[in-house]
Amino acid sequence: MDVVMARAYDRADGDEYAFCTLFAFRIDILHTEQMTSLADLLRVAGAALRPAARFDAGRTITGVHVSELAEPARYLDGGELLLTTGIPLTGGASDADYVERLAEGGVGALGLGLGEGWDAPPSGFVETCLAHDLPLLLVPDGVPFLHVSRAFGEVSGRDERDAMMRTAHAHTRVVQAASDPAPVVGVIRQVAQAIGGWAAWIPFDERAPVGALHPPSLAGMLPAIAADVEHSLQRSGVAAASFVAHGSAVVAHTVAARGRTVGALALGAGRPLSQSDRQLSLTAITVLSLVAAPFQSAGPSAMDWVSALALDGDADAARAVARLAGEPIPEVLRVVLTPGGRAEEPLGSRLFGDALVRVVDDSYRSGPSPGAMSAPVPLEDVPAAAARLHAQWLAGGQDRFIVEPLDRASAWVRELTANPPLDETVRAHLASAHRIERTARALGVHRNTVRQRIAAAEALLGLRLDDPDVTAELWFALRARRSDQPAR
Repeated sequence: MDVVMARAYDRADGDEYAFCTLFAFRIDILHTEQMTSLADLLRVAGAALRPAARFDAGRTITGVHVSELAEPARYLDGGELLLTTGIPLTGGASDADYVERLAEGGVGALGLGLGEGWDAPPSGFVETCLAHDLPLLLVPDGVPFLHVSRAFGEVSGRDERDAMMRTAHAHTRVVQAASDPAPVVGVIRQVAQAIGGWAAWIPFDERAPVGALHPPSLAGMLPAIAADVEHSLQRSGVAAASFVAHGSAVVAHTVAARGRTVGALALGAGRPLSQSDRQLSLTAITVLSLVAAPFQSAGPSAMDWVSALALDGDADAARAVARLAGEPIPEVLRVVLTPGGRAEEPLGSRLFGDALVRVVDDSYRSGPSPGAMSAPVPLEDVPAAAARLHAQWLAGGQDRFIVEPLDRASAWVRELTANPPLDETVRAHLASAHRIERTARALGVHRNTVRQRIAAAEALLGLRLDDPDVTAELWFALRARRSDQPAR
């Protein structure tokens, strides 16, 4: 069992530290880790699935797969509930080989559908599954396998929503801790509580806040952890490292502010850190980089942070920064490219090959020097606009200042017109409200073909077809093109 070291404190003692309310955070809910237990699946599936013998209720099921192959494990990732009507079974000695192959392939559980080939498990089959630690479940006669798949989807969807909420709340608490009287202590306290372990701040600069560790009952570990961090990070010059301290795996990340490393965040939980834990550490690092070296008047502006976060694809974080700084983001923005990239680009810019890009508001007016400027785009479209603008600049605008046409939808339509299969698929996909199955039926192709074409169209156009602003604009342009075409 994991060792949990988390205690709740109303207020952490420590020196008060000045903090400017301009900070950024990152939430990546796409990386939350989901686990559906066999017990949860059985509970939700109800009469559609019942155990044939004792089973490990806590076993994790990663998916539901139907196969009548004699060796299906080669097509599985591991952990799936494999459903079969029993075609691979013979009732003889070969059944033990079948079960052994499933167990060696990492199959999470086996579901036998009754009524087609078998009215009950073959003699000795239940015992064979038990001997190979493979839970055997039965699907009663007349119950479609789809009911089991739907039950898994219901459980995993609920777990995903719960995990997303937990992740979002953890990130929010870390960000809010930045306004505590002792912000560094507040941040590491929230991180430690979220991961169920401990977190430590190790300063590298005497001007930074003093070191701290949460929970305070483990404060005696701080000197040893600081020494390990110094050996692993400071002396080697790497940005992240892992090591073992007090019998626990520790992950440490450097924290940089204004181009210099000011300290490190070290985490330990008595277990391997999950992807969600690591994403939370990125948020904590961002906040610590601000509270450990507060902004001065000559420091980055709110627009610098908005630009940097927008170019990274963090629209929500960019809005949070603007809101906290009291500078609302305009409805549309432009991306500006300046040739002559530097090795260390300013905070609000990103290096694209030998050019820098940054975000400006729609009132920006270009100067006489070479460069490029995108058409107005919403905040979510900034990364795609930056990539598109850089490609246009490389294609022939390097000796002048080019401005992307305002009517970007017409350009998208021209690109699609040159590729009829993509044009047809995108049109059908938008008409079917982004439903892959409906699009596949309308075109008479396999759904995987639809997915491949949609991915190709998005890559061609430099956009996401799940963006409602983009799809609305593109849909009207496609309809306008059709109405302009002469009847045949």
